[in-house]
Amino acid sequence: MAGKKRSVNGQVKAQTQPASAAQDITMTDATPPCGQPPSSKTTSSPSTTAASKKATAPQKPTKKGQPNSKPSAQPSTHYPTTRSKRQKLAKLPPNAKISKRPLLHPALPTPFASSQHPKVLYITASSPYISTLKRVRKLLAQISQRHKQSISAREKAFGRGRFAEANGKLDARTVEREIAGEAARKGGADGGAGGGEEVYLKATGRAIPRALEIGLYFQAEADCRVRIEMGSVSAVDDVEVSVEGEQQGREEGGGDGDEIPETRLRMVSSVNVSIGLK
Repeated sequence: MAGKKRSVNGQVKAQTQPASAAQDITMTDATPPCGQPPSSKTTSSPSTTAASKKATAPQKPTKKGQPNSKPSAQPSTHYPTTRSKRQKLAKLPPNAKISKRPLLHPALPTPFASSQHPKVLYITASSPYISTLKRVRKLLAQISQRHKQSISAREKAFGRGRFAEANGKLDARTVEREIAGEAARKGGADGGAGGGEEVYLKATGRAIPRALEIGLYFQAEADCRVRIEMGSVSAVDDVEVSVEGEQQGREEGGGDGDEIPETRLRMVSSVNVSIGLK
């Protein structure tokens, strides 16, 4: 039994507990995310976690007849794509056959036609690669030559035989005309060396890869600019019905069945490649 400390008068001194024997301090607040966990063993971590669980636990309804409030599930917003919007064509009977019509297009203009008539080449899946490149090059050469002729004719119409000189007799109209003519010769005023005129390659279906190959070739050229546009066109197909199959279908069905349409409309993917001079 340890002895007790007494004062001079013989009375027992009141003993104070050391700091190491301090009582456990319960933490009511949860440890913040940026804080470190307590390193001492005196801090009671179970009470802290229990307090945090109590704080985050949802409150239950006090009334008996009140149902539990749960968040209602929001309906999923589904955006239909273009492919889902398209409706499939109705299935034809076995005695019907589809005959595809060629796509209608205007007559091709001559390479020497004016810029008002667009130069169009229709590409097919069997179009030769080298021959098509040569045809496009010839059309571009004709466009460049036509543009130079128009500039020279414009200069002659203004009555200018030589370049303007700083001789003290120049007016504002002559200077502006000279600047516009020089910009046109360099191709900056009229949209390029060809005056903005382009050669158009049009293809549909299986001919699209061939048109894109030609467009990529001219895109690598230093003096050409290429623009590609994707789209779709409508094509008309004829529905042919054999006479023998029609009679057999009437005998089996015992009368006229569903009417078979004479024509059908279908959509075909298309590409338009525009090639011009810089």
